[in-house]
Amino acid sequence: MLKEVGASGQISLGKKYAGQLFDMQFLQDGTVQLTPVKVVPVVQEELAAYSAGDGGLTPERLAQRKAAAARTPAQPEPGPQATKEWAESHAAEIEQYNAWASQREPYSQRVRRWREQGV
Repeated sequence: MLKEVGASGQISLGKKYAGQLFDMQFLQDGTVQLTPVKVVPVVQEELAAYSAGDGGLTPERLAQRKAAAARTPAQPEPGPQATKEWAESHAAEIEQYNAWASQREPYSQRVRRWREQGV
């Protein structure tokens, strides 16, 4: 089969090979050899942790994940009591947010009002 290299320096092998990786070797006689390969990345244990790419997670969330991973079946995840304690310790902030939210018109109602006004 004859393939022509285009102006951009590329050749098309066809849809059958789409997405596959090839090892390209240039031999001394000018031959270009393409060999299909499968690549398996090597992962080092130190780099596999969230430190390299934490996905934008906050330090607090990373700490929660680390604590969850370290828990044994004998140490269950904090339950409703911990949630209740958190809510009680943040009661002032929750009340402040609820007061702020009660003064705001819900977005769905604003949209309805805008449509009625022809905005």
